[in-house]
This record gives sequence, structure tokens and C-alpha cells, in this order.
Amino acid sequence: MMIRFLSALFLLVSILPLSGQQILDTFGKNRIQYKRFEWNYIASENFDVYYYNDRRRMASEVVDYLEGEFDRITDLIGYPPYLKTKVFLYNSISDLQQSNIGLNRNPYIMGGETEFAKPYVEIANPGTLEGFKEELLLKVTDLMVNQMMFGGSLKDMFQNAILLNLPEWFIKGVSLYVARGWDEEMDDFARQLVRSRKVNRALTLKGNEAALVGHSIWNFIAEKYGKNSVANILNYSRVIRNEQRSILITLGIPFRQLMVEWKNYYAAGEKQISENYVQVADSNRFTPTHPGTVVYTTMKISPDGKMLAFAENDRGKYKIKVLTLDGGRETTILSGGNKVLKQTVDYHEPLLNWADDHTLGVIGKEHGSFTFWLYDLQTKSKLPRSLDKFNNIRSFDFSANGRLAVVSADQDGQNDLYLIASRRERTRRLTNDIYDDLDPSFIPGTNSVVFSSNRVTDTVNTIVKGIQKIQTQTYNLFLYNLDSTNNIVQKITNTYGKDFYPFAQDENVFYYLSDQRGITNIFRFDRRTSIYSQVSNFAASIKSFDPNFNTSQLALVTTKKMSEDIYLIRDFDFNRQVFTPSTKRKQVQQVKMISEKRKKAPEKQAVSLRDLMNQRLNENRQQLDTVSRPVQKKDSVNAPVQNKPVNPSGDIDTDNYTFDLQEPVRIDTVVKPVEPKEEKKQVNTADYV
Repeated sequence: MMIRFLSALFLLVSILPLSGQQILDTFGKNRIQYKRFEWNYIASENFDVYYYNDRRRMASEVVDYLEGEFDRITDLIGYPPYLKTKVFLYNSISDLQQSNIGLNRNPYIMGGETEFAKPYVEIANPGTLEGFKEELLLKVTDLMVNQMMFGGSLKDMFQNAILLNLPEWFIKGVSLYVARGWDEEMDDFARQLVRSRKVNRALTLKGNEAALVGHSIWNFIAEKYGKNSVANILNYSRVIRNEQRSILITLGIPFRQLMVEWKNYYAAGEKQISENYVQVADSNRFTPTHPGTVVYTTMKISPDGKMLAFAENDRGKYKIKVLTLDGGRETTILSGGNKVLKQTVDYHEPLLNWADDHTLGVIGKEHGSFTFWLYDLQTKSKLPRSLDKFNNIRSFDFSANGRLAVVSADQDGQNDLYLIASRRERTRRLTNDIYDDLDPSFIPGTNSVVFSSNRVTDTVNTIVKGIQKIQTQTYNLFLYNLDSTNNIVQKITNTYGKDFYPFAQDENVFYYLSDQRGITNIFRFDRRTSIYSQVSNFAASIKSFDPNFNTSQLALVTTKKMSEDIYLIRDFDFNRQVFTPSTKRKQVQQVKMISEKRKKAPEKQAVSLRDLMNQRLNENRQQLDTVSRPVQKKDSVNAPVQNKPVNPSGDIDTDNYTFDLQEPVRIDTVVKPVEPKEEKKQVNTADYV
């Protein structure tokens, strides 16, 4: 009898990590730490949000955002948690990887009988408001779903670990659906899955693929049978401990029939795509066969078109390679990082860009902080520079001479643009507000920068409080003129999708990625005509691209047959025009957007005849009073005219650029209007290096 008891106990302990992940210590004592975290927290009705350093303002906004989303999440899954959720906020993924939280965690003891595990999640700021809000919803939803399925007490969790054996797609998929809805990544994955052999074993896939399969199934259920079905299936599964019977009871159809309908649903969308889109040619694939864990973070064609540099990240360990396009010789110039298991990985690192034909700029992490290297391929030497002020860096671009670089980075919990000197310790902040400013790129022949942003104002130092108020579904292109002394940017595109990753062919023509049709492809915008046109119609969304207009080369990262690769098209026609209809996902989103706008619009109240007559009489009386009342002139002595000084802006020479050594504006203070400055005398720094 004792042997059976010990065997059952061992089985419980061995199975528990697979199901009740929210209560386990997944943090090892061997984690390398480069900084010490001193935690503070803000409490609300349903959350305790922990933060460190000077991030109290951001933590307060996170509390408001999560409380605002709490009812939506709990209504959708049909479960309110019993305990407050602890949320630990990290300034970056690198900081999260150093965490040892949970090593000395003790359970709550209530009434001397029931032990409750402390529910908590750890969330790293990825460097953009869009990614941060998405991560908050995903982690919190995943914790609530696990609590719902496996309970909050240790007794319930041990019991459910044995009796409730839910598949991976079921739990991870519903968390993704609640957090992201019908998003582009899942839509691309589902369409490619239904035309592959993997569709026959879709329910047995593991890891991220299992999560995307579940995401697509839950989305199909919500679209066809209504969102209320999600909560009903989850609650029935919790009671009867079988997800397939829960689906039968809720939807009235067998699980096998549901899977047939699911496959046909996405297959119909794939048929529409195949009729209007094309697959990228296998002959253009640049990268060889590789493990599925490899992600290509950046790839850049050299200005002369003779080399292509790219970075590959395999679960945290990265390599930077340069390949000559004429002879195919590949060289690894830098490597670093460490492979991590069951930890969050920042797949935006490292970043690359060419300063000139033989000098490659690299930004990556070293000892927990960002470092900027200039690597000379001729001398094989590298010049490092510390960028430890930044918590996250998302992209950068060099000026024509390579002496300046514009960087999209996060310094104070918000993403902004910065101008840095490539060979000196000089930094100038360009924008300073809560909006995301992404993918900056210099415009040839000018001192202007084009970038993507979700801002709704043309002022770059706008004080906006509350991340819940900032929309992250619409991104447009903007211009920032470095010669200007005001804080105004110019809006270029005006769409309801995401326009990002811009490249300027000249001061008027811009190429960029956009999801206007539901699949991210290349678009072109001409400022002279204010007309945009679609340039590519690939069947899978483009994650990043790099055009070389002088050599007609196009490099891009996309997926085909559920595998991500780099493709190089050597003779691409940048003047081509194509048109594709919107995908079903995009059509559904547009209908919902129009419906929401109509709901928010104020309704016109009916006016009675008596009210209308009284209104007209009052207007007539006001007009008579205005005519009979003598007009009083303003006293010109008591009201002196304030003459504003004229501020002619001098041109800024990027070859000889000097930085203003002024303190940056703090984001938690009121930004004062920028006073006009007198024209500065040009400083000759021709020997600037």
C-alpha cells in the first residue's frame, strides 16, 4: 500500500510541471546577474504591480490598463480569479533573464488548512508600447486560464494534474486568442498549415506551433459560434475534465466535425489567397536548411550590392555572418549570447546596418547592456561604443557619410528617436513622448528622417498619460527634419493599418511594409501625387526587407511552407504595380472598426416643434442684442501687441554635426514650449570623426 502511495505521489510531482506551470519554480540559482533589483509595488483591486528603478509612473499606468482589461478577460474566459495577481515588470528582456524571483516563495496558509500558491507573472518591456501591452494581456490571461483549469489551492492542483489532462493547444491557444484576437501571425500560420502535411497531426504539435494551432481553433469557434462559446467550453472542461465532450455539449457537434469545419474555414481563405497572391520562388532562397529554432533578426545588402550581412538568433545565441554575393564566401564576424531554455528571448537582437561598403554597424548585448560596434571588414577590426543608457533598441540607420546614426530606442519606458555620433560619445534626443517611433531611416540628399509611428499628433514632445488611451493598431509614416528647431513632424501616409519599415528612394518616393490588405507586403508612396500603390503580392507576410535601388536587389525575410528564411531577388522591379483584395481577416476587422465608430458617435436626439421654435426665437433675440449693442474697441495702450521674434533656422550639415549638450526633458514633467532660438553660427568641424 505504501509503495502505491509513493508511486502515485511521484507521478503527481512528475506531471504537475506540465499543467500547473504558474506555481512552479522555473528560476535557477545559476542565472548570471549584472544588476540588483530593488522592488517596489503599487496595489489595486485585482493586481499588485512590482517595479524597480524610477518606473513608478509606468507601473501606475500598467495598473490602470490591466484593471481596464480585467472585466473583458474574465468575461471572455468566464472565470474571475480568487486571489490578486502579482505582476513583476522588467525594463527589458535582458533584465528578465537575470531574475531569481520565486526561489524562496512560500504558499499562503488560510485557516490553517488550505494552502494557496501566490499567482504571479513576470513581464519584460520589449521596447514598444504595442509589444508591451500585448505581453501584459498574454501573460495575465495565461495565468488566469491555468488557475481556472487547475485551481488555486495546492490540493486542487495536485488533483487536477492527474484527472485533467488537457492538450497543449487548448490552454496556450485560448490565451493567445484572448490577448491578440485574429492576428496576422496566426492567420498566416493557419493558411500555410491547411495546405501542408502537418495538418493531419495539427493537434499533436508542440511549442509555439501548438499555441498557434490552438489560437486558430479558438478564433474559428468565436467567429462561427460566438464568443460566449469560449467561456462555456472552458467551464465545461473544468467540470467534466474532457475538452472534446465540452465542445460537443457547447456547440452540439462532435469534435471531429469541428476539426473538419476548422480546416475548411482556413482552406477557403487560402484558396482566395492563391488566386491573387504568389509564392516567393525557391530559387531566391538565400539561407540553407536550418533548425526551426533559428530566427533571422536582421539582413542588410551592402551599398555597392556585393555583400549581404545577416544575423541569426538561436534561442539567445547569435551569429553575425557576411556573404559575398559573387563568390558565395561566408564569414562569421561576430558571435555571442547564450542559449536559454524556458526563458524569454529577445529576437530583435542583434541589429545590423552598413556605414559604408566595407564597414558594418552592429548593436547587441554584452554583459547585460547594449554595445555598438563598427566592424571594418578590410582590417577585421572593431570599434566598440557603450549604449548602456538604453533598455531596448529596435532599429537604427546611418547617414550617407556614416558619421551619424538615428536610433529607435527605449530609455525611460517609452520608445523614442535618438541621434548618435558613430565614433564619439554624443547623443541627442529627437522625440520625447509615449508614442512608438520605429524604423527610422535617413532620406538621401536631405537632413530628414522618415519613421513609423502610432502618434495622433504632429508634436513630438506631447504629454499623454495612460497607455490604455494609446491605440496600437494604426501606424503611419512621418518625417522629422533635423534642420528644424521646432518640435513638429510631418505626416506622410494616412491609413488604418500598419505602415512600417520605410526606405526613401529620394525625397519624394518611399517604400515601406503595410498590412492594408491583410498580408504584409511592400508599398510605394509618392509625395508629389499623394498616391500609394502596392508593389509586391507575396502570399506570406514579409517580416523585414532591405532594398538596394542602385542594383535593383531586394532582400526579405518571410515564411514558406511554415519555415522562415531569407530570400534575395537580384533583379526586382521597384516600379511594378499590383492589386490584391483584402483577406477575410482584414474584412472582418474593417467591419468591426466601422461598427465601433458608429457606436461611439453621439446619437442625434429628436427635437420637438416647440423646442425648435423656441430655439429660433432665442437666436433672433441674440442677433438683435448684438446689433443694438455698441461695439467697444480694445484699448491699444492697455493691450500691447506681443511681437514674436523671428527664428530663421540654419541648415544642419550631417558631415559636420555638433550636438547640443543640454539635459534631456524628463517625461514625468510638463514640457514647456520650445522658445525660438537665434540662428547659430556654423561651426567648422570638417575633421569630425
